[in-house]
Amino acid sequence: MSSFETEKEFIIAEGDNDEIYFFIKAKKAHPDSPVIFYDGGDHAVFRRSEEEKIILDYINPQIRERLRKVKEVIMVETILDNIKESYYTPLQFVEKIPVNWQKLGLKTWEEVSMQMANK
Repeated sequence: MSSFETEKEFIIAEGDNDEIYFFIKAKKAHPDSPVIFYDGGDHAVFRRSEEEKIILDYINPQIRERLRKVKEVIMVETILDNIKESYYTPLQFVEKIPVNWQKLGLKTWEEVSMQMANK
């Protein structure tokens, strides 16, 4: 995987029929063969296209088990409070995402939670 963009402000929500929605800020181009790679840890990688890889930063521990059980999620791209587009995105569970998160300046969920508690 090449260079990454980090999506720090996103929301994960569950629908009435157990769907999982990821709300992210809208991007310029329409996605091309999007897929989310997830290994059950703190971060996931959302590949919108071959050229665009987005780190979904700090997956809440309360949703991790639920993510392990789904095969796809609904990505919702928003501009302010408006939906630009939404689309189904496969979620591919992998053993380990081959990224050194520390080199990208990312910490674990627990480290971030402790920092917030100490403020």
